[in-house]
Amino acid sequence: MGAVVERLAALGVSRVSRWCFNCYLLTGDDGAIVVVDPGMPTSVDDVEPLLATMAGQVRVVTATHGHCDHVGGAAALARRHDANVHLPTVTLSYLEGVEPRTPSLVKLARTWPLLFGQPFDRRAATGFVRAAVTAGFGGTRRMLWPGPRPVGSLEDGQPLHGASAWTVVRTPGHTDDSIALWNAETRTLLSGDAVLTINGRPRFAPDTVDVRAAAETASRLRELPVEHLLPGHGLPIHARSVWDLA
Repeated sequence: MGAVVERLAALGVSRVSRWCFNCYLLTGDDGAIVVVDPGMPTSVDDVEPLLATMAGQVRVVTATHGHCDHVGGAAALARRHDANVHLPTVTLSYLEGVEPRTPSLVKLARTWPLLFGQPFDRRAATGFVRAAVTAGFGGTRRMLWPGPRPVGSLEDGQPLHGASAWTVVRTPGHTDDSIALWNAETRTLLSGDAVLTINGRPRFAPDTVDVRAAAETASRLRELPVEHLLPGHGLPIHARSVWDLA
């Protein structure tokens, strides 16, 4: 089974997905392409056919947090395209030895409906296992990062490097380093794992390391007039008010 490709031309976004894992390509500034959440090592090959049809070059590779299923393919993709890697500021601290927190297995089990919302993909399952020993954190281990150190950070309220129409929004709760990306012009939220979609409805992260921070994140995101929700896991939702579906 090949990767699922969805072009959202009006939003300047394309989605490349296997099973419940989403990677997004953003049309950025001056011909730049920004790749967000290339979490599977297989993402390196999955995005190539799509890139071949797009104008511009991959300039930035980034992720909404440091979990292995979001950064597993980032270093390899950046090397292939000679692109810069930018990660959330807190994620960068993990490269300096700060120990990341990750949701417990009990909390992760709350996301099980995601496994049945999209067709199972054997390559994605294999890629997830590979990602766990390639880059990022998860389980009981610290952050892994193969290759040169990322060159830049993603800070709350700042424009995204390479795609300035998108603003970085800190969204701690699922992890301490989580961020989302907000495009006010198109009213599009690329939510990472701060908001998932299950059965066509948005669901704020049920698997958290900080319940209070997660509640504050949910409150902050609800203030955004989101019409297009692009989650890290699950299918995108488009509605006059996405939050009315919650």
